[in-house]
Amino acid sequence: MHKAALTILAAATLLFASGCGNRMWEDGKKLTKNTYNYVFDDAPTAVPYHDVAEIPMIEINHDAADILSDNVGGDELSSYSAVYIYRFINQVSPDDTAVFGQVVATQVADRLVQQKLRITEGEPGGTDYLYAGDTSEADYMGLTDKKADKLPPRVARLTGSYVIGNNFIYLSAKITRLVDRTVISAHNWTIPISDNVREMLPQLKNPDEGMAPTVMTKFE
Repeated sequence: MHKAALTILAAATLLFASGCGNRMWEDGKKLTKNTYNYVFDDAPTAVPYHDVAEIPMIEINHDAADILSDNVGGDELSSYSAVYIYRFINQVSPDDTAVFGQVVATQVADRLVQQKLRITEGEPGGTDYLYAGDTSEADYMGLTDKKADKLPPRVARLTGSYVIGNNFIYLSAKITRLVDRTVISAHNWTIPISDNVREMLPQLKNPDEGMAPTVMTKFE
């Protein structure tokens, strides 16, 4: 009896040890793999930046213009309302004359033309800030597109700004009706800083600036 019990106990011990051994082996493999990835930095940690940067800037700006256009309600402007366009300015350095601001404004404006907005060059006149004739704000309340076209058109302007970040440029734009200074549409979006974008922003292509090495490159 004792001999049979010892035999069963020995078999159970052997099976338990075998299971533990396999478990330890599997856990060891996982630990070794994780340690390798950590030491050699072999595991991906984020979406590749250049994959995002390859998106054409014009496509991003056209999508932004579509949203700006869609946000303009039927009673906000008539189909005859002039919309003046201004170059986008550097929010941190308003005097910045980089071509980037003009390129963005042009791309957004071109798309708004395709969306049937009446994009107008130049500067608005003094009367563009006033209600025409005997009309007042009350005359324009709750109008549809067709009814709005029967009243004197109200003028608007598109303005925008941008802020340069480490990997992206943050843009903001709004369409403002001049007669009552009402913002009738606004949108924010980002553009990845690609090589093409750097060419339009001189402050990003200074040859004297670069990444400092994180390890010693020479010994003295």
